[in-house]
Amino acid sequence: MFQSFYRPSGAVIAAMLASGVAACSPASDKSTSAPAVKVPASVAASGETTPSANDKAAQAVLWQAADGSNHIFGAVKRGLESYDGTGTRTGTFGTGEIEGVGLIQNFNFAGARADLLLALDTRKRTLSGFRLDPATPGAAPEPVAGGVTAGRLLEGMCAYTSGLDGRNYAFLLGSDGIIEQWQISIGKDGSLGGNLTRTLQLGTEPKFCVADAFDNSLYVTEEAVGIWQFDANPEAEVVPNLVDVHKFGNIEGEVDGLALVRDGAGHAALVAGDAGAGKLNVYDINAGHAFMGAVNLVAGGSVDAADDIGDGISFGAGLLLVADGNNEGEGANFKLARWADVDKALSLSGKLVANTNRPVEFGFKPVEASVETAPVASGGDAADDPAVWVNAKDPAKSLIIGTNKQGGLYSYGLDGAVHQYLEIGRVNNVDIRYGVKIGGETMTLVTTTNRTSKSISVLKMDEATGLMSDVADGVQATGMSDPYGMCMYQSAKTGKTYVFANDKDGETSQWELVEGAKGRVKINLVRQFEVGTTAEGCVADDETGAYYSNEEDVALWKYGAEPEDGDARTMITSVESNPALKDDLEGVSIYYGEGGTGYIVLSSQGNNSYAVLDRQAPHAYRGSFAVVAGDGTGIDGSSETDGLDVTAAPMGPAFPHGAFIAQDGRNIAPQETQNFKLVPWERIAEALGLDTPSDRPSR
Repeated sequence: MFQSFYRPSGAVIAAMLASGVAACSPASDKSTSAPAVKVPASVAASGETTPSANDKAAQAVLWQAADGSNHIFGAVKRGLESYDGTGTRTGTFGTGEIEGVGLIQNFNFAGARADLLLALDTRKRTLSGFRLDPATPGAAPEPVAGGVTAGRLLEGMCAYTSGLDGRNYAFLLGSDGIIEQWQISIGKDGSLGGNLTRTLQLGTEPKFCVADAFDNSLYVTEEAVGIWQFDANPEAEVVPNLVDVHKFGNIEGEVDGLALVRDGAGHAALVAGDAGAGKLNVYDINAGHAFMGAVNLVAGGSVDAADDIGDGISFGAGLLLVADGNNEGEGANFKLARWADVDKALSLSGKLVANTNRPVEFGFKPVEASVETAPVASGGDAADDPAVWVNAKDPAKSLIIGTNKQGGLYSYGLDGAVHQYLEIGRVNNVDIRYGVKIGGETMTLVTTTNRTSKSISVLKMDEATGLMSDVADGVQATGMSDPYGMCMYQSAKTGKTYVFANDKDGETSQWELVEGAKGRVKINLVRQFEVGTTAEGCVADDETGAYYSNEEDVALWKYGAEPEDGDARTMITSVESNPALKDDLEGVSIYYGEGGTGYIVLSSQGNNSYAVLDRQAPHAYRGSFAVVAGDGTGIDGSSETDGLDVTAAPMGPAFPHGAFIAQDGRNIAPQETQNFKLVPWERIAEALGLDTPSDRPSR
């Protein structure tokens, strides 16, 4: 599961091309059209800038001030130049080997809002910033202290504001094929800085990129190969889709600059510079990146043709801005073309697919974790399921218990530090119950599914030290081929305590915890039933006697939790009925409120989110949230979550209303083995408009 980057091999690409498949990802569209090359249409350039002072033109952006005036900022490889709406140079600023520029609008400058111009110095490997005040369009860009320094040689960059959480990012393209994604922000000292959130990788050097905040897409050019699409969300999978390819697709020469065009009617187009052929290719984003044709920029009035096209392309205020490295011997400059002319030349308005619906993920509320645990010792898919032990005498010293399904069971303090580690086997899921009566003793018991011995491990929590010790009466065999998920239930009717466990084929068993040898615990089978297909996450409601099971690809089901309740069930929510859910459905837990109130929280692994439903029937859906990277905390978000837990018990000043704990399947910043993220409940409650009563039972 854990994956820091993806490198498409030459063999993979060759196989894709030979078979006509245009994507690395199984879920992607077949976006590369047949390789028949169409004759480009002609579009007259509508304007141009003054030739650069040093005969270089790398990349430019068009910035629109509050008064509607247009301004151009261009990277000219020996610094930056500014131009007014007529293309006349108005100034020079910045120094260094400036190869790329990007624009972030409405950037937060420590409470004050303005626009941020980013400039990439490839010689120093640095990203610097300039403040642009929309209210004073004639003012020179103001340098911002600080910046970001990459650890590799860089070729290009693009800026991005996430549509999911509003965070600002820069993608830095390394000459070694690695793409660094940095979160950009202003520190307490007022300087520009960044946190490296993840790395992506292509097989060879990427040169240009553009990011789409509407659907969180990142497009990158690999000059000798083609155009790739990634998910720009830093918590997303890193497998790219191939949009178009050199020679076998619609790209004749090297692919260079990229621009993104969106209009108010819901049309979306990707424009790519085909440098060798001197043309601009146009793709319909809403139609699986279908190739819509190409245009040449020819002379228009006093503006000459763009002969050396493709280096840098951008879009703004209805205009394409294209770097022209030739400019008929007058010195490199930037050409402008009206998008309306491109639209007319290719008859795009009647062909482009309109889509004004953003992905459902944009409705998810972002929350930040305040603590993350130390990473587990094992690599790969290791951390899985958490449970909370509430210290009744000192709630601030409560513990998070978490499984390492490659070898053992952890406990962590509320600061995330390891408290204990027990090498007891490949334990998958874990749960805890207090006041369990075994013989003449009352215990707090922790149980896990142990896939090494195909058993249920039973441990006793020492209430004074918070240390766990084995109290199982020998190996408590499940009889299952692969014991998987599990949870516990304590009956309000009988006082008995049970363990539910399921197998990967959907078989579920229920055992009562009873006394074996003196002071030891064994399990006694009392019930079995079939959920259907694979089910892992489960939780039992001790007060209402309900048992909830997540059938991963299907639904959350509600059963009775008593041994005599049989296999009758009710569907609470499903992947088919709720668009906010995307399989797999994984962890599930209950936030207990008074009088049967509270919430059910479940992990929607397929879109890195968590759904909240009312605990009381009819279990209305209350919304979904995502755990995102903290702004300046150094704690990344959580993604691809398997197990989760939630408690309403106060746990000291850091968690006065309880906490939500999620396994993080990627743990990307920095890239480490998996761990668990802790979110104070009030952050979730505020985001979704939920209750936060202060008086909670200790669970």
